[in-house]
Amino acid sequence: MPGLIGHQVLGVKLVASVASDAAPWGKATTCMMMLWDPDTLTARGLISSELLNEHRTAAGFAAATRALAREDSKVLVVFGAGKLALATIRYIAHIRPVDRVFLISRGAGRLSQLRERIRREPDLQRLDICADTPAEVAVPQADIITTITTSNTPVFDGSLVRPGTHINLGGSNRAEQREMDDTVAARALFWLDSHCGCRERAGDILIPLASGAIKESQIVGEIGEVLLNRVPGRRHRDDITTFKSLGLASQDLVLGAKLLDLADAADAGTCMDMVNG
Repeated sequence: MPGLIGHQVLGVKLVASVASDAAPWGKATTCMMMLWDPDTLTARGLISSELLNEHRTAAGFAAATRALAREDSKVLVVFGAGKLALATIRYIAHIRPVDRVFLISRGAGRLSQLRERIRREPDLQRLDICADTPAEVAVPQADIITTITTSNTPVFDGSLVRPGTHINLGGSNRAEQREMDDTVAARALFWLDSHCGCRERAGDILIPLASGAIKESQIVGEIGEVLLNRVPGRRHRDDITTFKSLGLASQDLVLGAKLLDLADAADAGTCMDMVNG
């Protein structure tokens, strides 16, 4: 996954995984990012990016939530108990007064592990964590719903979503996959992390557009345009706002460059001469 930001930074991220029963989430992964100065092609650094991915993705959800969710949102429902879940809960709870979190997952073991991890985090002690509530009970209470699953089909009943809810769709990332059903899609307004990416491989956008369940007018714009005050965010308290995230190379590059700047300032990391060995 390569990217270039003007004369600031050039980079490429490599992600690979293999099935592994011994790994925490059923697969062993590697993720690293290499950055260069785009003008001289001088190597700036190689970053282990497993945690970078988790925090970048979760922070993206939080930025969209801050822009779109009601300021009094207190109840968060999270679908998926994988490696993104803890960071997602932390970041969203940081920018909204969340006091209750419903955890929904098909894997009971993962739910139990996630609940225990949350309970060990000092900054999350105030949260009421509910890990045994069915989706049909949790969803009608939600102020914010965040989905981070690998599901091919919708993971909750959209008819249960109440007016004013904000939804982050952060899982399924292929044209044939979706986490939201037509029932709630037809009632929602959408903001994308990228028109280009979402128009190519976000089933949550492509499938309802193709069926006519949603209209082009329901896609308001990119979330970056909201943050730059170029398009509106939430307009009415009862709007159902939806952010679709696939991930952006620019986010990786900006964060990676910032980490290298901090490492330089702190004299951290290992220096390597990639030319003379």
